[in-house]
Amino acid sequence: MSYQVLARKYRPKTFQDVVGQEHVTQTLLNAFAIDRIAHAYLFAGPRGVGKTTTARILAKALNCLKNDKGNPCNSCQNCVEISASRSMDVLEIDGASNRGIDEIRNLRDQVKYTPINSKFRVFIIDEVHMLTTQAFNALLKTLEEPPPHVKFIFATTEPNKVLPTIISRCQRYDFHRMSEEDISTGMEVVLKEEKIDIDDQTRKFIIGLADGSMRDALSILDQVIAFCGENIEFGKASTLLGIIPEELYFDITDAIKSKNRIELIRTLQDVYSRGFSLPEFVSGLNKHMINILTCSVESGEELLEVSTEMTERYKEESQKWDPKDILRYSDILTELEMKLKIVQQPRLYTETTFLKLLEMDSTISITDLVKKLSSQMQEKTDIEPTLFSNLEEKDSSVYASVPSVKEAKPSQRMEYKQKTEKPIRISDAAKGTLFSKIKNNWDEIVSKVSENGTSLSTFLSHGSPKTIDGKRLTISLPRKYKFQIDFLNKKASLIESTFEKELKEKVKIDFVVQHDKEEEIIKNMKETNPVTQRMLELFGGKEIT
Repeated sequence: MSYQVLARKYRPKTFQDVVGQEHVTQTLLNAFAIDRIAHAYLFAGPRGVGKTTTARILAKALNCLKNDKGNPCNSCQNCVEISASRSMDVLEIDGASNRGIDEIRNLRDQVKYTPINSKFRVFIIDEVHMLTTQAFNALLKTLEEPPPHVKFIFATTEPNKVLPTIISRCQRYDFHRMSEEDISTGMEVVLKEEKIDIDDQTRKFIIGLADGSMRDALSILDQVIAFCGENIEFGKASTLLGIIPEELYFDITDAIKSKNRIELIRTLQDVYSRGFSLPEFVSGLNKHMINILTCSVESGEELLEVSTEMTERYKEESQKWDPKDILRYSDILTELEMKLKIVQQPRLYTETTFLKLLEMDSTISITDLVKKLSSQMQEKTDIEPTLFSNLEEKDSSVYASVPSVKEAKPSQRMEYKQKTEKPIRISDAAKGTLFSKIKNNWDEIVSKVSENGTSLSTFLSHGSPKTIDGKRLTISLPRKYKFQIDFLNKKASLIESTFEKELKEKVKIDFVVQHDKEEEIIKNMKETNPVTQRMLELFGGKEIT
């Protein structure tokens, strides 16, 4: 007898043998127990998780001659023929190669014939999403009202491509991507039966490569057994599978941590000379970074999918790194992995990116930076950090101007300087009795203006008295109310009459737009500490909440 690959040799024969899909198999067993078998099923899910296998078990359960409770005996004539794919009453059709309307018409013609040796004629269509729209439409009527001796089972990896009218006529079961524990359990049965000895590191690596597919795991295992024999060691298996040694990843992170350019370039040269794929290397390094990050949290090492020895090494490595740095590096590596697919010189681009990683400084906490800047500024300047915190309470004139990063000399960039260029000035007239009277009674005066026009009072409430020169009062409004100034100037005489009535003195009023710098300082007084604001200006950052 010719050799049979592991994935076929150890294919489950009963619902209980199907690993990781208990939500599907138990439902089907319950349906048999209460005799509620549907006429059409749709099995959807990733590759290699048991869709077609479950469909065959269901076909055997429907036609088994010894057991009608959902557990095929696998020994009667019908079970043997279905398992060997030679039953005349169970037709398995590949939707990819039989996708046209002519094939579906032929299937529809076969539906009317009664089964030869079985209770039901079962039609299994694999990759059903490959059928054309015309083929789906030709199947609709038959699928909705099939003869009582016919059952349909559809399997697909892309249920979104199946017409909704088809899905609505079926019972849909979604198969899950298999967990690593489930794949390990399935592999253990195979290894025991085949008398194969395998080390823990190779086992975990094969499970990782399988990506949730039991069939893929057994196919890789089959290949490794053919190369290594009955005793599988990671050293030999890695040669076959092209596994990139973890040591290379640790060499890269050590070079980045120590800022060792020579060692970094040498390690990358080793990767090229050994013929490893650059995208796979970058992807592996990214996973290596995540393993370090995972170990930095409490009990994080329990989540790693590596050997015990490697877990201890990652635990030790995580103590050397700031998690924030690892996150930054991981973002850059993810971007590198994507761009390697489109850049013309991937090797050069990879080297440049890794050198950038090496030159990056460590992450600094914003709190620590603010404290440090605050301490330096208090030592180097006589101006208190809270200069503007109670500006409105000061009677004297205040001139304050903070040089920008571009304007300031190096010696000035960490301190406040008093300058006379474009100062923000609060007039000395603030000491005057009339101006004080206007400020103190501002809200009451504004409310009186409403007697001369409600809109005047509303517009005026957005402004504030700025300066007074003799009997000429200047009222400023924020820039966003600029359009109201023309209206207020036209009605100035009405407003002035109200002011004269309330103040017992004549005043002339001018309306101006509030200066941008003044708005900014007032906003900073209310929202941002000057120390924090200066730090944001120096480093081009932004304050987040």
